[in-house]
Amino acid sequence: MLGKRYVDVMRGQLDKLEGQLEHLSEVADRIAERLATGGALHIHDTGHLLNQELVNRAGGLMAMTPLQYSFSVHNPVSAKHAARPPIGETDSRLAVTNTALDASQVRAEDVLIIGSVSGRAANVVDLALRARERGTLVVALTSLTYSGSVTSKHPSGKRLFEAAEIAIDNGAIEGDACLEVEGLPVRAVPTSGVGAAITAWALVAEVIEKLLARGITPTVYASANLDWGQEFNDRAKHGFDESGI
Repeated sequence: MLGKRYVDVMRGQLDKLEGQLEHLSEVADRIAERLATGGALHIHDTGHLLNQELVNRAGGLMAMTPLQYSFSVHNPVSAKHAARPPIGETDSRLAVTNTALDASQVRAEDVLIIGSVSGRAANVVDLALRARERGTLVVALTSLTYSGSVTSKHPSGKRLFEAAEIAIDNGAIEGDACLEVEGLPVRAVPTSGVGAAITAWALVAEVIEKLLARGITPTVYASANLDWGQEFNDRAKHGFDESGI
């Protein structure tokens, strides 16, 4: 059964992730320190999960806010002209990153978590470098194994785990997918989603614990599907808007 094989792989990945709990605790302390002194908490994810998983979730921190941006140009031409080589493609993408930070609410006293499985894309590396230049604490949630096997697309040659101040391993394997299946030319079923979600929620749990140890009660969402949940969240939002935590 392929499903059983996948569950077995994920059990092994969980054991690996458990080995970095002490590191998660240390990272959480750094994050809690920033939040306790007035900083905000942002997340930018280029993968398929974390922007939705960690934001506006029951049991999650109201302080977790998404940083999202996009840039597009509508300029249709003939197939002949479209086949011409791009001009300054990397430079233009990186310019967008800087503009996005300028337009965002990310400040020097804040924390920015950046999620990327391979960590090689130019835009995520640039976001990490530019945010750090501004004094922001940048935490990478990435696969150290995968990142270690690929080259960077950023002009600096750095990958996300090298550009961020702190790196957390999501445990994904090289290439992400894990199941060798007869008849398929490539492996099936990714490892990064489950690993990233568990690692990120473990980090959130540690941040909550660190804040409480400082005498600060963070605002946590109740499930809006409980009979009293939406009313609770509405009241909590008022308090959060005043405290920022």
